[in-house]
Amino acid sequence: MTSAPRWLAPAILCAGVTLTPAPTAFAATWTDFLFGSKSSSGDKPAASAERRTWRIGEFTAIQRAEREAGSVGNQHPAAIAPETLRQLLAPVRLVVGSGTQPLFSPDELSDLIEPLAEALSVATPGDDLLLLSTHRRGGGVLLAPLGLTARLFVQDNALHLIVHEARRDFDNAYIGSRIPPTFTFGSRAKAGLVTLQDPGATVRRADWLAIPVNRVAAPAPAPQPVVLPAPAPGVPPKAQAAPPPAPVAAPAARPAPASADEIEQRLLTLKRLRDRGLISEEEYQQKRREILQAL
Repeated sequence: MTSAPRWLAPAILCAGVTLTPAPTAFAATWTDFLFGSKSSSGDKPAASAERRTWRIGEFTAIQRAEREAGSVGNQHPAAIAPETLRQLLAPVRLVVGSGTQPLFSPDELSDLIEPLAEALSVATPGDDLLLLSTHRRGGGVLLAPLGLTARLFVQDNALHLIVHEARRDFDNAYIGSRIPPTFTFGSRAKAGLVTLQDPGATVRRADWLAIPVNRVAAPAPAPQPVVLPAPAPGVPPKAQAAPPPAPVAAPAARPAPASADEIEQRLLTLKRLRDRGLISEEEYQQKRREILQAL
């Protein structure tokens, strides 16, 4: 039997957490965002146009929210296939120090594209989509998951992506204090804390990209076989030219070395695991040597 997709699984509701209204037009506590208030309609069946929230993980969800005041109507509902969304969002990069890194990891996009496509397909012109995505993004189990908050909508045949935060470390603080964090999502009116890059998108602001939906090229038609005419009787066929040599594949590029900030974060997380007794001193020293070798 095939299991249900991860994004259809209900999130785990922590007992004893009071649900509170959003502090501003573009901020909300994670309890509201992931679990809804008492007046919220919650999750509806997949085909329902009344559905407002798609819970993907404990700290990952998509929510339809009222469009920001003063903004023009969105081009919703929008029919964008999940794989098209993957191709639109995969090239987006986040500026980190003097370099860049993908805004979303491949595994993260695999979790997001289906619920995002469904949310766009039932959104109205008066809806924006709020995204909270929490993921380790290739950092391994030693790194704490980091939060990303964004606002998405379709206008002028472009997918607009406004990111407020991209690498927020809130998980350990919440585990230690049990105080629900407050998340702020991207806004048309106020710049976020990140700088994005995408050569195929229009940069509306450092934190705001307009990605043309039609930039995803349609698949090229399959090549048709060439049929040569048969030689006339008594005439020998022409010698066929030898096929060109197969191209030599370029050697795979070596992965970029980890940045100093990433190594520092890994070392801090490793020390925290040892201090909590989750790994032995021998395991700590071995992993510490492996991390330092990346310098």
